[in-house]
Amino acid sequence: MIKYRYFMYDPESGFETYATEQEAKDAAADAINYYRGEACDGWPDEVEQVCWGEIKQDTHQVGLREREEGDKGSCEMICDYQLVDA
Repeated sequence: MIKYRYFMYDPESGFETYATEQEAKDAAADAINYYRGEACDGWPDEVEQVCWGEIKQDTHQVGLREREEGDKGSCEMICDYQLVDA
């Protein structure tokens, strides 16, 4: 289950989640401001990767079961993952 519905991505700080749309927008603006400080020598290419958005789906574990004979690998438990609407 998603705790926060919004995200911001910046190559410098990575993927971060936020409770509100405004928090995600503000974080993206702050990231651009950080890069602006380096712009006197030319804008860094990373600034074009700054983005924010709403999380529509996230990954959930499904089908957790004990390993059976014939299963590949050596794990004691077997499972899979799938995307589920937020």
